[in-house]
Amino acid sequence: MEAKYISSKNFLTDKQKAEFERKYELTSDVQKTYGQIILGIMAKMGIDAKKAEELTGLNRTLFNNLEKPDGVILKRFIISISIGFGLDVHSTEYILESCGMRFNVNDRLDRAYIHLIEEHKGKDIETCNAILKELGVKGKDMLGELERGEYKKKK
Repeated sequence: MEAKYISSKNFLTDKQKAEFERKYELTSDVQKTYGQIILGIMAKMGIDAKKAEELTGLNRTLFNNLEKPDGVILKRFIISISIGFGLDVHSTEYILESCGMRFNVNDRLDRAYIHLIEEHKGKDIETCNAILKELGVKGKDMLGELERGEYKKKK
C-alpha cells in the first residue's frame, strides 16, 4: 500500500533511473563503514580483538563481527572504543558519522562523552565510568559492557 501523498504519475525516464543507478554504483563503496574504520584503526595500532576487549570493556564478539554487513552499533560503544584506543574527538566524530550519528553539544550526555575524550585521555574505562557517574550520567549510558550486579574490576 502506498501513501496517499505520493503521486502515481511517473516523473523519471528509464534513462534517468539507469543514470541514477550508474552513479550509485560508482560511489556505493566509497564511504567506509564504521566496522572498516575501526578495523583499520586496530590494524594501524596493532590491536587484536582480545586487546580491544581489554581496552574498551566491550565483548570480543563485537570486534570479531565488525566486517559483517548491516551491523548496528550504539553510541556508547563507539565512545568506549574511542576512550580505549585513545582517539581524539575528530576521529570519534568520523566513526560516529559513518554510523549516521553525531555529537550534539546541546545534549548533556554527548557533552559528557566529549569531556571524557578531551580531558581524560589515557584513563581506563572504569575510571571514565566513575567520572561519568560524577557528571550525573545514568548507568545505561556507561561505557563498556553493562553488567548486572556488584561491580568487579577486570584483572
